[in-house]
Amino acid sequence: MIVGKMIKISTTKSGDILGKVKNDIAQQDTLYLIVIKEVWDRIVSGDKVIEYRERTDYWDKRIGDREYQYMRITNGYGNLTRPYRLYQYTGATRVMKDGVQCYAINISEDLVVESRDYMESSICGYSQLPSTSSYA
Repeated sequence: MIVGKMIKISTTKSGDILGKVKNDIAQQDTLYLIVIKEVWDRIVSGDKVIEYRERTDYWDKRIGDREYQYMRITNGYGNLTRPYRLYQYTGATRVMKDGVQCYAINISEDLVVESRDYMESSICGYSQLPSTSSYA
């Protein structure tokens, strides 16, 4: 007898199976990173192709010896309208950057699986007023 849990696969409006990465398997196989607008703009422009995270206990637990299939980088915290990129995760390399041990993660364009580079709406979800953080 096979016992397992049913997995609902979420899709986007276009029918992409990965969609917003909501199924159980994808969530467990995805490394989530948050970046600020200035860093996001460099990623989108192609100027930044390596994302660095300082080696701390926090990142050692999340990156150290873990295997992921995907990595999702989001521009800021917030709701589902935030810009993001979903990458195929190729692992992290330990490097020294400015005298500090870091993890270096490849975020080159050819690894992008899915993206929303700018906010979908310029209306704030809380106040219903025009957003001051919109990328018009």
